[in-house]
Amino acid sequence: MEQSKRSYFLRAVLAITLLLSAAAMLNLSMRAYQAEMPFQSQRLIAVIIVVGLLLTFEFLLFIGTFTRWNAPIWRGIDTGFHYLQRFRRGNIAIYLFILAVFCFLTLGPLDNYFGGRYIRLLLFWLVVLAGSVLLAASGLKRHWIELCAASLLFSSLGYRIAVFLPEISTHPFSLGWSEASRYYYASLYFSRQIYETVVTPTVLHPSRYLMQAVPFLIPGSPIWLHRLWQVILWVGVTWWTAYLLARHLAIRDPLRRWMFITWAFLFLLIGPVYYHLQIAVIIVLLGYDRKRFLQTTLAVILASMWAGISRVNWFPVPGMLAAALYFLDEPMEGRSVWRYLAKPVAWPVLGGISAFASQALYARASGNPTEQFTSSFSSDLLWYRLLPNPTYPTGVIPAALLVSLPLFLIILSKLSGRWRSFHPIRLLSLAGILLILLIGGLVVSTKIGGGSNLHNLDAYLTLLLVITPVFFFDRANPDRISTAISPGREVHWSILALAILLPAYFAIISSSSAEPPSKNRIAKALAAIETASDAAKGEKGEVLFLTERQLLTFHNLANIPLVADYEKVFLMEMAMAENLEYLGKFHQDLRDQKFSLIVSEPLAIRYKGKAKSFGEENDAWVKNVSEAVLCYYEPFRTFRELRIQLLKPRSEPGDCPQFQGE
Repeated sequence: MEQSKRSYFLRAVLAITLLLSAAAMLNLSMRAYQAEMPFQSQRLIAVIIVVGLLLTFEFLLFIGTFTRWNAPIWRGIDTGFHYLQRFRRGNIAIYLFILAVFCFLTLGPLDNYFGGRYIRLLLFWLVVLAGSVLLAASGLKRHWIELCAASLLFSSLGYRIAVFLPEISTHPFSLGWSEASRYYYASLYFSRQIYETVVTPTVLHPSRYLMQAVPFLIPGSPIWLHRLWQVILWVGVTWWTAYLLARHLAIRDPLRRWMFITWAFLFLLIGPVYYHLQIAVIIVLLGYDRKRFLQTTLAVILASMWAGISRVNWFPVPGMLAAALYFLDEPMEGRSVWRYLAKPVAWPVLGGISAFASQALYARASGNPTEQFTSSFSSDLLWYRLLPNPTYPTGVIPAALLVSLPLFLIILSKLSGRWRSFHPIRLLSLAGILLILLIGGLVVSTKIGGGSNLHNLDAYLTLLLVITPVFFFDRANPDRISTAISPGREVHWSILALAILLPAYFAIISSSSAEPPSKNRIAKALAAIETASDAAKGEKGEVLFLTERQLLTFHNLANIPLVADYEKVFLMEMAMAENLEYLGKFHQDLRDQKFSLIVSEPLAIRYKGKAKSFGEENDAWVKNVSEAVLCYYEPFRTFRELRIQLLKPRSEPGDCPQFQGE
């Protein structure tokens, strides 16, 4: 790199570092000013002093590059770089150590001081800079911009994986609203062995819980093993999908191949795209061959059968994925439109039939009422959530546009000047597939309970991830042979930068679960629940675990028979869908005071409305669950830090006409 370009590059790096340091300094100073505890304030002040010294050093360096000190600064940089080159591949180990320290500071016991967004971004930027230098010193002969991009992606990958690690916990209670419920639903495939009774498996995401049930093959497996397995599923399946995409693209350059795999991994986690959907994608990627129709069809059918026991909006995904790969790979070659479209039309049709058949077979085999599999169709659609709102401040549409924009710009850049190389039916079909999946994802995102991220756009994001790199790496087969060796135009660096920065940013702003309460409080809560349960059994009544049912799954509590109905996650689904038959039975059991003890999250009659985050979900729960429970039961013990409440039957139930005669 020429000396003038090197100076411009260094000044740009120092300017970015100065801005991040100033933002971190301001944020830390405000926290220190607002701190109530002097001890905490002293620690914050110590961090502020370090950041202040760093800021001063960066400023002096930046000014020095415009003075006669520019040459000595570069001599010092070159001397340090040549010294690092002595370690060769050992620089990779140094890089990994620095990345591990960063993850420890931002996610470990010191996260209160280093986990804030601005200080985290500053530290991450410094890790990226160090990584690019160390990658170069290890022997990689690449342009500094490419090394910075590689370091950015690999550092984001390391941090994103580290975010999962605190979830591997022995904490017996749920780490989130529905975190531990997943292990209970997975356990239902082994209900006879675990609960000594047969319980019908869930109607919600059966394929996910089938995957999560694997550790139950080990009798007595502890909860930490199940949490570890879930992390393995998230990381392993997502990495496998990214790897298969890279294999399909046949990227020869090793560094760029690993950069793409890392980028695809991070992109899949933006939604996130759940690992049980990715299984369907993996099956199609493994089985697709444009020259072998029967093999591809079999892969589509198998993947669609898996989608059939997953989610309704995933039913068309395997067929559409195979069709998209076909439109990218297969030129028209003078065939008629109808003959060309026969295969890509057949796959979604056969896939859809297979998915519906699979769902019907599972519904019959599981023993669950058929109507419960379509409860989402009767749920309210909250269209305002497509735009910025309290539940998702970014809004679904703005976030989707933000994530999609760089990928569409890449496609348009590569097609610029080459539109006539591809038959319009191919490009229109690809656009149609993306549009259908986008509209479907937007509609599902408006469903009450749709969440506060882009996970309902998972099918659209997956297909966009498959299509874009095929154009970027010039792997789409054109229709005109004369253009087959003519690659598309180079994508502008700013578009590539945006495409890389977005998944990296989404990765670095993610955070891990909060640290569980002390063991003493956990032990007290378990003892209180066990004592209350023993008393309830003495009254010959049932103990209903609305929440924390995993305490029975992993035998933290002994000799408490499972009441299979009314687990929180499914009860919430029925409350949002206004399933009057299911809710009527629940309310009748409450009126009859069938349960001598109810274990729940703290209940309150507090309506929020759409002005609050998840306001409609809260109101559906309050209307159909909290009001009914508190009418016939009263709290007698609450552990707020653990979000657990114990309720017993009221000696004089309230007058609740809304729950009468259902």
